[in-house]
Amino acid sequence: MNGGAPAKALSKGKVKELNGLVEELMQHGFREANGADELLAQHRDMAGVLDRIRRVEPKLRTTNGRPRMETVAHFMRWAVERGCQVDNVRVAEHAEYGGLGLESCGPIPAGECIITVPRSMFFYVTNEPRYRKLLELMPGAMMSEQGNIMLALALIMERFRAKSDWKPYLDLLPDRYTTPLYYTTEDMGELAETDAFLPALKLCKHIARQYGFIRRFVQEKVDELRDCFTYDVFRRMSHGQSCARDVVNLRLLLLLQTPSLHGLDDRPYRFGHEGINF
Repeated sequence: MNGGAPAKALSKGKVKELNGLVEELMQHGFREANGADELLAQHRDMAGVLDRIRRVEPKLRTTNGRPRMETVAHFMRWAVERGCQVDNVRVAEHAEYGGLGLESCGPIPAGECIITVPRSMFFYVTNEPRYRKLLELMPGAMMSEQGNIMLALALIMERFRAKSDWKPYLDLLPDRYTTPLYYTTEDMGELAETDAFLPALKLCKHIARQYGFIRRFVQEKVDELRDCFTYDVFRRMSHGQSCARDVVNLRLLLLLQTPSLHGLDDRPYRFGHEGINF
């Protein structure tokens, strides 16, 4: 593990081995599979290759290595200093749900605003030079249909950038999630009789294919991704940026779904008892 810095470059032999594994992953990922049994078999094949990929790739840490609750106070100071207003709620640990959550500090009447987030705290992809190369390399069709990719890659670049302004937020993200992306193949089999089974298989396949595409066609052409893009890092960041239980992550997802940034005014978003108010 490292402390948020890019890893040393792999040897030529390891790069060749990794490239071969990525090709194998993509072959499995684009194989036609019909029905639950075939999809589960495909998932097991892809999971086996991903396990081998993870053994070759460097182990990069995307957090500061401390328990998440120890970073909450710093994150809250950072957020408030940047204009975030938090009333009558606090961040608390809920082990039974596998992470952090918001906890009321008292009664919250219907319609009351509890969190106000200024637009200056939105993380989004701009046309600045550090992202331009990435934007040029990503196919337009993929960007329009799978917009989470660009945001996830931008978060990875920011995570491993020295003196990032977003470090307090990035330090608060978990290093893993209690979702199907982290299930074993045995765990996935336990979902077979549930409505979540097929969506879970498709999610894992989707993220694996995105990883394979970026690893093959983008990573080596973008300096800021060359030594810090791995399956584990991409899985965490692509998952984290769309996880609605984290307030700031929810803002990222909503902003990503906005067709254009042009015309946005300075009004903050407000979170209240009845949802999100604009």
